[in-house]
Amino acid sequence: MDFTYCEFPSTVSIDTFKAYFHLKDVRLPKGSGKSFDQNHQLYQEANEGQTNQAKSLRHLVLDAIVENWSELPLYRQLTRREDRNYILSHLDTQTLPLQLLSSYIHDDFFWQRCYAERWRSAPIQPRGRERPWINIYMERHVQEFIENMQTVDYELEGEGNVQATLDICGAYINQLEINQLQPAPPTNDNNDHIPLDYLLSNLPDLQRLRLSYSTKTAGINYQIGCNQLTPKDILLLVKGLSQCHELRQFCIHNTKLMPYQLRFLAHSLDKGCHHLTRLSFLHCAVGDAGIRGFLETCGKESFGILTMLDLTNNKITEEGAHILSRTLRHVPLQRLVLRLNPIQSDGAAAIFHTLQAMPIREIDLSSCGITASITKLFMMLICQHTTLLDIDLSNNTLGEDFGKHLMKIMSSNKVLEELDLRNTGLSLTMRRKFQEILLRNIERKRHEALKQKQRDKFKAMIQM
Repeated sequence: MDFTYCEFPSTVSIDTFKAYFHLKDVRLPKGSGKSFDQNHQLYQEANEGQTNQAKSLRHLVLDAIVENWSELPLYRQLTRREDRNYILSHLDTQTLPLQLLSSYIHDDFFWQRCYAERWRSAPIQPRGRERPWINIYMERHVQEFIENMQTVDYELEGEGNVQATLDICGAYINQLEINQLQPAPPTNDNNDHIPLDYLLSNLPDLQRLRLSYSTKTAGINYQIGCNQLTPKDILLLVKGLSQCHELRQFCIHNTKLMPYQLRFLAHSLDKGCHHLTRLSFLHCAVGDAGIRGFLETCGKESFGILTMLDLTNNKITEEGAHILSRTLRHVPLQRLVLRLNPIQSDGAAAIFHTLQAMPIREIDLSSCGITASITKLFMMLICQHTTLLDIDLSNNTLGEDFGKHLMKIMSSNKVLEELDLRNTGLSLTMRRKFQEILLRNIERKRHEALKQKQRDKFKAMIQM
């Protein structure tokens, strides 16, 4: 039996063939010039004269279709699944126009092959069942297109080149990640990057945006300020964000943000992104003034469904923590990250006091300069809070006495599942005892969930 022509579904594992076929009775296909079964390769080479038969007329016709596919893209007209698999396995993904491929082929395996052959060194992107490979490929294509575009090229070609790319990829873009933008040439008087307003305005289904204005390979175009967000950049960015009405997650990282820029961002996200649930400013040097400028622009009803706020490494002190604590009362946050901000114990006290009135589930205050003076408030939080599942206080100076006080009241908390106290001055033995208590909480909740499931099943049987 000859499977050399890849007529079988290409997603089938080679182990499946080993389970149902004897390797001496079949000739398996080769990938990248090597047999799928290295142990059987010598056997195949020894019998090459017997198995190397001339191709059938059907395969000759399919080869002709593959060679002339750019002029006559036959795929849907092929009724046999084996013929389609042959076409998908032999089409050249590197030379055929992307518009032609996307217009006729939506097979998930084919686009996975396209992704793997184009970005061989890149890790395979995680995806769920609802994430087709054609979406992942198009998102990576647009990311590469934007990151490599020079400001001079954009000025010369205008929005026509961007529109041509959007015509092909726009319908598939749900997530977009831009990790760098090319700087303007040194001959320019300003450091403006390519405008993103037109791109974002033409992605109506965009739900997740991760953005950075940093430059990784500036080369000869490097100049002071090329990594900064300019006044023109922020105006065009917020103009585009105001049109992203389906945006759920927004993250800007490694980009210094001034207070007036944060005001613009707050206004745009509040007025245009009504479905926003996750907001992140990572390593942006926001500072207390930036936090004040962002929150002063917001009202009590702003970000009414926001569940995650990440402000990692933004030079926020106790003053900024107090500003946050006064505003967060009106936000239904479930996860708050303030790690690598020097809020000190006073700032942590303000945060702990606010958490009592919030449905928070995770709090990260690692490396925040917190000391043992926070002991009393933290004990109150542990005893009274009913939704908190995960607390990270690692890399703070808490001391052994903090651990002893915590050990006395830890058993009263039946909800907490994770407590990170590494590098806080607590001994390994004490941290292990805390871990045992948390494991009991997890087992107890798992057992209660199982009992509740059995009760629900019993009620359903009674109603029947």
